[in-house]
Amino acid sequence: MKALISVYEKEKIIEFAKGLNELGIEIIATDGTAKKILEAGIEIPVTNVSKLTGFEEMLSGKIKTLHPAIHAAIMTSEIEIVAVNLIPVDDEDSKEKPSLDKMDVGGVALIKSGIKSFGDVAVIVNPKRYKVVLKELKEGKISDITRLKLAIEASDYIVWYESKVNEVIKTFSESFGY
Repeated sequence: MKALISVYEKEKIIEFAKGLNELGIEIIATDGTAKKILEAGIEIPVTNVSKLTGFEEMLSGKIKTLHPAIHAAIMTSEIEIVAVNLIPVDDEDSKEKPSLDKMDVGGVALIKSGIKSFGDVAVIVNPKRYKVVLKELKEGKISDITRLKLAIEASDYIVWYESKVNEVIKTFSESFGY
């Protein structure tokens, strides 16, 4: 079994990766996530996404998971766990103007591939779900109902995220008098 992890919010990711590793699940991760896991000082083998795709991350990490090898692996259930949360397009604590530069494209695509394949793939967007997934894996497998609930939560998350993107786009329209 394989898990793909690409998370902006890295809280609880070490415990999740450790639990997956203890269950013998291969972990594939993007550079930033892999670095966080490896820096924890725990012996957890992590395969970098670029090894799977044969391409290094591009544009300062903005393009890393938009590759057919990744999406084919999700849709054929070679990768059965997809843990993703997205880069915020608007940081309410920041004084910077909202920018589409922060918009996550690859993460959204990963989530959609996971949702499409929810019958065989668990797509996790909320770190609070890591414990449930690990518990079910320890019992044998992730249940159909859990994968469905995770897919619904992931779909809701994308709708919420796209509404934030829409708000940012609308701020540009003001400068055009639209």
